[in-house]
Amino acid sequence: MTKTKIIFFGNEQLAQGIKAKTPIFDALLANEHYEICALVLPKAHVRKPFPITIQAQKHHIEIRQVQKGAELLPIIEEFKPEIGVLAAFGKLIPEAAINAIPCGILNIHPSLLPKYRGTTPIETALLNGDDETGVSIMRLAKEMDAGNILAQEKVQITAETTKQSLYEELSALGAKLLLNVMPGTLAKNAPETAQNDAEATFTQKLSKDLALLKPSEKAAKTLYNEVRAYAGFPKSKTVLFDIPCTITQAHVADQASTELDLLCTDGKYLIIDRLLPENSKEMDAKSFLNGHKK
Repeated sequence: MTKTKIIFFGNEQLAQGIKAKTPIFDALLANEHYEICALVLPKAHVRKPFPITIQAQKHHIEIRQVQKGAELLPIIEEFKPEIGVLAAFGKLIPEAAINAIPCGILNIHPSLLPKYRGTTPIETALLNGDDETGVSIMRLAKEMDAGNILAQEKVQITAETTKQSLYEELSALGAKLLLNVMPGTLAKNAPETAQNDAEATFTQKLSKDLALLKPSEKAAKTLYNEVRAYAGFPKSKTVLFDIPCTITQAHVADQASTELDLLCTDGKYLIIDRLLPENSKEMDAKSFLNGHKK
C-alpha cells in the first residue's frame, strides 16, 4: 500500500509554559495510510529538544530547521509531500510554499475561529474567563489564521480547567478532527466554510512584564484568570512576607482565609491555594505560613 506523504510543520506547543505533548504527530504516525516524510521547525535556542523532535528521531524522520519562510520552498521540493499539517509553527508560511503542496496545508488551531486568531488562543480564553473554547481545522492561507474551516468542535472550560489540561484536551481533539478531514481533503471534496473576517478577534503575545499580580488595580476574578492563563509563562507573581512568590493555584472568595490572601478592587479576595516561593518547592498556603510566618 502506498502511503500519503505528509510534511509536518511545528512543535505542537499550542500554548506557552506548558509541558508539550505530541498527539497530532503520534496520530499520523500510527495511521497506516500516512507517512510523515519530514518535520520542519523554526530554528530556536533550546536547552533540551522538543518532544516532537525526539519522536521524529525515534521514527527516523528527517528534521529540518528554518530561519525564514523563504527557506521552506526548497524543503517542500526536496520531499514532495502531498499534503502538509501544521501545529504551532510560529512563523508565517509564504503563499508560494503553500501552493507548492498539491493538497495544501491543514492547520490545527486551538480556538473557535475566527475568534482568537494569533499565538495565544488558549491563554486568551482563560484570561477572558470564557466558559467554552474549541479547536478548528483550517486550510492554511497567507493571512494569519484566516483560511477556510474544515472542522470545528467546542469544549467546556470549568473551574477545574488548567492551562495544561485545556492544552491536552484541545490537542487530542485536534488530532481526532484532523484524521476525520484528511481523506476528503486529499480527495479534494471536503466541505469548507469561509471565515467571517468581520468577527475576527486577535490574541496578544505574552511577556514577562505581565507576571506581577496587581490587586490594588484589578478585580479578584481578573487575577484568578491571570493565574490560570499565565501558568508556566509568564507566571503570576507577588511578594509575601518579603519573599518573592509565584502563585500556582488560587480561587475567589468574599472573605480572606489566611494572611496571604489578596484584597482586590471589587472588595473580594484572591485566595492563595498553592504557591512557589523563590528558591523553594511548590507548597500549599498552610505550609508556607508554617514555615515563614514570624
